[in-house]
Amino acid sequence: MAKRYLTIAADGRLSITEITGDDPDGNRLDKALFELSRTTDMTTHFDPAVHTRDAIAAGISGHRALALTAECEDTDLPTDRYFRDAWEWSD
Repeated sequence: MAKRYLTIAADGRLSITEITGDDPDGNRLDKALFELSRTTDMTTHFDPAVHTRDAIAAGISGHRALALTAECEDTDLPTDRYFRDAWEWSD
């Protein structure tokens, strides 16, 4: 089963990232966050030793600070995608 990870997009909307399969070390999620955080740096390659989740959340040069808002199952998300741009997350 795939996990869904929620972040806030650069435009303020809720962004949903899906990681399918195993990600025991979290590198696949970290790389997705790294890519989503890009602003002006389009050439740096993801390095799991440097681009940790904490570093991404704090902000990396050429990237916006980006942290996870929540982790959820697909059943936690609305099935009606018509008003998707108005979705908000609350615990």
